[in-house]
Amino acid sequence: MRTRDTGPITPYGANEKQEALVSLAIELLKLDDYDLMLDAVVRYSLSILRGERGFLVMKRGEGLDFKVIRNWSRDELEGKGDAVSRSIVGNVLRQGVPVLVEDALSDESLGKTESILRKGIRSVLAAPLEVEGQLVGALYLESRSIDRLFGNEQLGLFNRILELSSRALESCMRRILLEQRNSLLERDLLDRYNFPGILTRDPGFLKVLETAAQIAPSDLPVLVQGPTGTGKELIVRAIHLNSTRASRPYVTVNCGAVSPSLLESELFGHLRGAFTGASRDKTGLIPAAHTGTVFLDEVGELPKELQVKLLRTLQFGEIQPVGASRPKTVDVRFIAATNRDLEAEVEAGDFREDLYYRLNAITLELPPLRDRPGDILLLFHHFVRSASEKSGRSIPTVSPHLEQVLQDYYWPGNIRDLENEAKRLVAITPDGIPLSVENLSKRITANSEGQPEALASLDEMERRQIEIHLREAGGNRTQAANTLGLSREGLRKKMKRFKIS
Repeated sequence: MRTRDTGPITPYGANEKQEALVSLAIELLKLDDYDLMLDAVVRYSLSILRGERGFLVMKRGEGLDFKVIRNWSRDELEGKGDAVSRSIVGNVLRQGVPVLVEDALSDESLGKTESILRKGIRSVLAAPLEVEGQLVGALYLESRSIDRLFGNEQLGLFNRILELSSRALESCMRRILLEQRNSLLERDLLDRYNFPGILTRDPGFLKVLETAAQIAPSDLPVLVQGPTGTGKELIVRAIHLNSTRASRPYVTVNCGAVSPSLLESELFGHLRGAFTGASRDKTGLIPAAHTGTVFLDEVGELPKELQVKLLRTLQFGEIQPVGASRPKTVDVRFIAATNRDLEAEVEAGDFREDLYYRLNAITLELPPLRDRPGDILLLFHHFVRSASEKSGRSIPTVSPHLEQVLQDYYWPGNIRDLENEAKRLVAITPDGIPLSVENLSKRITANSEGQPEALASLDEMERRQIEIHLREAGGNRTQAANTLGLSREGLRKKMKRFKIS
């Protein structure tokens, strides 16, 4: 039962009632707590209709739960002291129709009973509250003043208030049910499957995890797509760990980090004497993963001449080491990841169409961090705690202002960007001192001060962030690539694309 008072609302005149309804709608939209919504409904109803006291009761099984009370005692409602109000509410809940008593002293259905005289009741409004077509409760208002009698005009306003409230409560209930489902899904996924390093409460990302868990036992190739730093490698590893190949080799191939001239040998291996410097046989990464999983990271960087060879491996399970005269059979599952739009690469002629369709038997799309706003602080506090524990420091508190700035930032580098910023803040903040906005990187505080960063095109945003990270790294490309979540070769290609010297 709620008895908390959030402050009186001045009664509205006739010309202000429409504005009051709008104010109620705005407040309901702002609130995300079910009980606070119910409290607002009663407050505004009493104010707009000039009622003196009221309550909102919700059905609970065969009984009733008084959720909000205004100007009533608990004994009056839960005891037997107010038979009139309980009788009227009971009729409303049974019949599902509103009740208007314009003047209780002259109403033949009530008559001048002892209860009416003792309580001084003059006028009553009561109506059912429905959510998603189900009768869930009733709202009861009462007046004891001759100059505050309810009539048909008040009944019309009352119905509009309840209609507004019903819509807001429906939205809130759907969100609550979704959060409960996500919480159950999160616990179920974490209990049944192995997802090391993955933290999320985001509905979209939980759906990705659910799909990953479902497809893990299959041997079908998987393509994981998403911007840099969104956790593609963690998803790929989770698929392997929950597969039937979990105890077998797991080999990562970074297609953008190895020179094209050496990549074929790295992938497929070579025989002694196959080329200058090949002084001994070498087992390639793919045959080394026999019976296990090969993770092709940044597969969009794979040179076209090697795309043909990889296609043959996917089609026939064969590899041919450099210098070998006949192919070898391998049993591997391929999972590829890229931050590129491979479909667009196919249309541009930069990626083989047949290889694309071989790789994306199942596709997982990872959302950028900006589309997972509920995960920003969850991940940030995790990274802060982890960095503090590793350095033997106490876990610092985080100011509300800092949390707001973090939530408002665009995070072009996604989770890796957020993790690096958390580690940086812990490192430069003295032990025992709260983390604050003053120590944030300038690119983040500049955005919070109104820079038009979020309005820029994605390409312009990416170019600007590369320049900022390079500047902060003092021109050190390896360090800048690390903070951006890129390989050094990947950064070099992006610098070339954006003409950054």
